[in-house]
Amino acid sequence: MSTKHLLLRAPSLTLVALALGLTACQPGDDPLGVYSGRVQFTLSSGDPVLAAPDASSPSATGEWENDRHPFFKAANVTFTSILARDTDGVLVNVQMELPATVDIIAMEEVGRTVTLPDGELPPATYDQIVVVMSQVQGVLRDDTTITIDPPGGGWTAVVPLCPFEVAEDATAVVGLMLPVRSALVWREGRFRFQPRFRSRIPCEMDGPEPEEDSTDDDQVS
Repeated sequence: MSTKHLLLRAPSLTLVALALGLTACQPGDDPLGVYSGRVQFTLSSGDPVLAAPDASSPSATGEWENDRHPFFKAANVTFTSILARDTDGVLVNVQMELPATVDIIAMEEVGRTVTLPDGELPPATYDQIVVVMSQVQGVLRDDTTITIDPPGGGWTAVVPLCPFEVAEDATAVVGLMLPVRSALVWREGRFRFQPRFRSRIPCEMDGPEPEEDSTDDDQVS
């Protein structure tokens, strides 16, 4: 099945995510027994080795360490909803205890994996998820605190995956990687958050990769 026929553009996905989020049930609140499969999302960093930051950027010093983010000591990202697309092209809201906050800088420690709250889905095969985030609260290397707010309803990341099966009374584990250093960047005089998740398991997609959600209107306070 061609991926390009099933993908929606990021603004539409954001609206879908918000609409579903308003009506989403909490885990266990499923009187019809439709959400009988479980899913667990794990997060880790996928950063390459980067060159030292430009000397004109904030917090850039001669003591920069190549194994740490050049600007941030901590960056708490609020995850507000996750949707999964089944192989029929239907987006389903994952029932889970969100919002949840994750310090993505902590994921840069070697071998560090963060697990989001367990979720529930109807039994099916899924090949894509949509991750919606609403805020970043950061602490810079000089202990300055900042908040990065997204435009509209939040940042929306579309993540193609190798098809995974959610079965009744079983737990499917989905591993996601986030290149943290390229997600938190200094550009045009301000910090920006540009999440680009990818699957931990490489998979050949049928058709071109989806367009990235590259919103450039983050507000920093």
